Amino acid sequence: MAVREFNDRQGRQWRVWDVTPESIHPQTKAEDYLAECFQGGWLVFESCDGMAKRRLCPLPFGWEHRADADIEALLARAEVLRPRTEAREKRLDTPADVPPVVPPESIGDIPRTEAGDMDMNYLGVVRSFAYPGGRIWKATVARPVDDGAPVLRFSSGSSAIDFRDWPHDWADFTDAQLCELLRQGAPVQDLRTAELPLRRYDDPRRMER
Repeated sequence: MAVREFNDRQGRQWRVWDVTPESIHPQTKAEDYLAECFQGGWLVFESCDGMAKRRLCPLPFGWEHRADADIEALLARAEVLRPRTEAREKRLDTPADVPPVVPPESIGDIPRTEAGDMDMNYLGVVRSFAYPGGRIWKATVARPVDDGAPVLRFSSGSSAIDFRDWPHDWADFTDAQLCELLRQGAPVQDLRTAELPLRRYDDPRRMER
């Protein structure tokens, strides 16, 4: 994962990084359109003061090698994500975070969080990253075997760590941010001793005999 910082023409500092999901499993037709855009990865732009955030998909080829002026041009094309304390920008009554690939008739079917942000949890994004020391972890939204509320699950081999409350924008995190979030978690039952295999959030319900 590449990370860069640059100043725009107004002197505002931005940090930009690429996100490449291991896989995406959309659940509805509206999410199919989103998956078509996001499955190849995307860029995240965040102002260094934390007050603005944008997302651009698909991932521009060789973006990390481009001049700052070119990166700023990508910033101008990126979807504006709603700041937590401000109303979302509108473009012809279309939410600014909706990629052009989504047909107008499907926009209303896109799931959103209580804050109004596009809820990427429903895309079934799987993030893979290396923890300090080299161990590989995966993060995705899953449902526990007791069919309780969905959790953000970090898994590596037979180890699993669940979060019942997690940042809605976790899929946009850098690898370092995911590592920091993982440090805050507590392990759940060892997967080797679980009575039933853990299901993904978008897997069909297991039939009871």
